[in-house]
Amino acid sequence: MNELIYSEVDSQRFGVRVFRKVLDEFSVEEIASQVEKDKIDLIILRLPSVTKDKHSELHKLKCQVIHADTLVYYFSALKRSEITPLRNNLSFELISSENSQVLDEIVPIIFKDYTSHYASNPCLDKQKISAGYIEWAKSYISEAQEGRISWLVKQADDIIGFATCTFNKEKNECEGVLYGVMPQAAGKGVYTDIIRFTQGYFKDLGFATMWVSTQIQNYSVQKAWIKEDFQLKKAYDTYHLVFNKN
Repeated sequence: MNELIYSEVDSQRFGVRVFRKVLDEFSVEEIASQVEKDKIDLIILRLPSVTKDKHSELHKLKCQVIHADTLVYYFSALKRSEITPLRNNLSFELISSENSQVLDEIVPIIFKDYTSHYASNPCLDKQKISAGYIEWAKSYISEAQEGRISWLVKQADDIIGFATCTFNKEKNECEGVLYGVMPQAAGKGVYTDIIRFTQGYFKDLGFATMWVSTQIQNYSVQKAWIKEDFQLKKAYDTYHLVFNKN
């Protein structure tokens, strides 16, 4: 088994030693060994939903096992897709270190009522989850890391949303990571327009495939993706394994 990876960001945010990994298969013995070796407090583990019959093995570990969410992935074959024109008159401004402070204001508003896998864990401070979304969004500014890009979405002079994406030129694929729309602009097709814009942006650059993902209960965005030629491809179950050090 590949070793679990230490998450510095999560560890600093929540004040415990957090490790995480996406695994196709796992060994309870190897996980237990690494927990002891690295003094792990929390593991965030994602396993393919098609292997669900094996997931009960996690209960053999001496920890609290929390099923935190089910994450679904959709893909769009950009080369074959016809990108629909935007419904609204929007502009997209690249996010850089010069304008990223706007995310401090809009991200907590946009994700105020959104329940991520972190929210499923009663051991984590809920007040720190919102700060995590801001940090996550800011990590996608264009100069933050190779293969990342993000935009502020504007209507006239008003900022009504944002979008963050990754791209991999070698694999010829990209991903819409985090999209958000301000409450006053919701229900007007803005979210769908953001999908169309990012699809068109990467299609024009010659990318072949685009991925998006969300929690299974987030029905509205999945309906929007399907209308824009995305297809359900795979799903993962997220588990939080909480180890009591007392």
